[in-house]
This record gives sequence, structure tokens and C-alpha cells, in this order.
Amino acid sequence: MDMKEAYDLKALGDKLKAQGLELAEDGAENVYVSVKEWLKESAEKSTNAIDNVVTSFLDQLDPVVLPLIDEINPEDNVEA
Repeated sequence: MDMKEAYDLKALGDKLKAQGLELAEDGAENVYVSVKEWLKESAEKSTNAIDNVVTSFLDQLDPVVLPLIDEINPEDNVEA
């Protein structure tokens, strides 16, 4: 949003909102990646063989989960 007047609080709010969404999007992606890594590391230490089978498919979730995370802030998905 363009600022219409000096010290336009709505324009400031829009800028902060966009940054907050971007931070949330980055945070969600970091959490997703960390949880996947943790699950894989745990499966390696687990004595349950099924864990290894299940975690071998985790990366197949990326094409579903990452686009959903990318939709948290739709403003940054606009191509120039």
C-alpha cells in the first residue's frame, strides 16, 4: 500500500503485516525442515524397523507441504 499522507499508520500497519507474514512463512518452513530431520534422526536410533520405512517417505511430503507454507504470505508469490 502506498502511503497517502505523512505518518500514515495504515501504511505502516500494512508494511509490518507483510513482514510478519514473511517471518511466519520462514518460521513454518524452518519448523517443517527441523521436524523432518528430527524424525529421521529418531528413526535411525529406534529399534522399530517400521520407523525407517515411514521416514523414507517424508521427503515426498515436500511437494504438498512447501507450497502450503508458501501460501502463508501470498504477497511474496507475485512474479515480477
